[in-house]
Amino acid sequence: MSVLFLAAVVATMFVTSALAADMMNAAKKELDTAIFHANAAASYNAIKEIELHLHHVVNCLEGKNGKNYFKPSGDVCEGQGNGIFADLKDSGMPGAHALPYAEIGNQVALWGISKGMANDVGRAKAAAQMAKLILDQSKANFK
Repeated sequence: MSVLFLAAVVATMFVTSALAADMMNAAKKELDTAIFHANAAASYNAIKEIELHLHHVVNCLEGKNGKNYFKPSGDVCEGQGNGIFADLKDSGMPGAHALPYAEIGNQVALWGISKGMANDVGRAKAAAQMAKLILDQSKANFK
């Protein structure tokens, strides 16, 4: 019975570590996509484009179940994972280092969206630039 128990424990550890590795890969892809769209948002001078790409950032970070997920903007991270927040949490310790930066990046992107809605191009662009820098830090802290 102890050999059977040990085999079950080893199998569970293997499956758990494989799942964590899958979530790490998903989170890395989603981070790259979110960084790309934050950078794109910062490059535009039109509110409509800045907002669209900041919504892409938020959608990638929060995933379809996120409270700020905005379906009309589209899901540029669809098929890559479950949203950066969920995937970082499921990736174990590597994600634990990156998650706080992703959460801050999300708040900055949301602030940028609110500034876009207020027709403040300068602040919306600045938020996009900061969101990109913060998400770069999230990726750098993915250990």
